[in-house]
Amino acid sequence: MTNQVIDKIKAISIHAPHAYAICLGKKPFEYRNSPTKRRGWILIHSSGSKASDSCFPEYGIDKKIAVRQAIIGASFITDCSPDSQGGYAYRMTRSMLFKTPIEGVKGCQAIFWGHCKDPQKIKAFEQAIEQIGLALN
Repeated sequence: MTNQVIDKIKAISIHAPHAYAICLGKKPFEYRNSPTKRRGWILIHSSGSKASDSCFPEYGIDKKIAVRQAIIGASFITDCSPDSQGGYAYRMTRSMLFKTPIEGVKGCQAIFWGHCKDPQKIKAFEQAIEQIGLALN
């Protein structure tokens, strides 16, 4: 795995029901307060928060499948546009739920975060990239 690929891909931490809904193609937009120019693959991290657990039924997702503090899938950001609430909608396409979540990965408050220098996160990102099937340059 080249460092070029590892350095380019980022992750976004999202509360479990919304993260799963994105990966399953049930939620085509992620809403944030800040715009992004980022386009391309983004890893979807299911945060440890249970604050949005009441939303599982809204998406028809069984809460029992939720793995928290894990990279559970990936999506491709194609656009970012203002929404009606004064925030921004990130258009998520080509979403996928990984067959095997990459567990034990602590998220980050930043909108997008990378592997840093943490060997555990580097390994997690390598595993995620393999599951996405990204071509290495």
